[in-house]
Amino acid sequence: MKKRVFIALLMAVLAMTFCLAGCGNTEEAPAEEPPEVIEETPAGPGAAYGYGGDDPVEAAVYQYMAEEVSKNFDEADASIPTVGIVFVDYTGEDEILVGGDFWVDNYNIEGDTLKCVSGGNFPGIMHVSKDYVVTSFDPVADGAGFDASARELFGDYYEDFMKVYSNSDGRDELRKITVTDYVYYNDLPVKQYQDEGWDPVELYTK
Repeated sequence: MKKRVFIALLMAVLAMTFCLAGCGNTEEAPAEEPPEVIEETPAGPGAAYGYGGDDPVEAAVYQYMAEEVSKNFDEADASIPTVGIVFVDYTGEDEILVGGDFWVDNYNIEGDTLKCVSGGNFPGIMHVSKDYVVTSFDPVADGAGFDASARELFGDYYEDFMKVYSNSDGRDELRKITVTDYVYYNDLPVKQYQDEGWDPVELYTK
């Protein structure tokens, strides 16, 4: 009788051992892969025009240069401003005044290069509404009347204007930054820009 009980217990232990072994070999379902995270390109109010900041007044100036002043030239693939702001005056009841040295360059895309086909310099005073739209622009006169016109328009800021206006190295750097931002925000397959008769300028890497 004891022998039969021992055999029964032995069989029960073996059965439990096989059961546990079987459970140990059970494969777990593969963990779900985390969803792909798509990073969106950050975009401020003037991103489409090459302005990487978040100031709506500056963005309005970039937009005006790219959309309105560029109409002085034949249409091109891209119109990119270079905006050197001298002062911003918020004291007006109905408008904001922005004085600066403003440029716009127009480019055609050729391979990985923005080829400059036209452009110009338009220093002066922009009138910006309180809802951030340029309503009018007072440019500095060309030619012999330049200095007198600049003094009248910029007033106490004349010396500051002349420092910005005559700083070609600073303007070149600002242009490179703006073109880089324009290419980045507009997702263009471009690595450099080039003026007629000059070596190409490689853009910054984002």
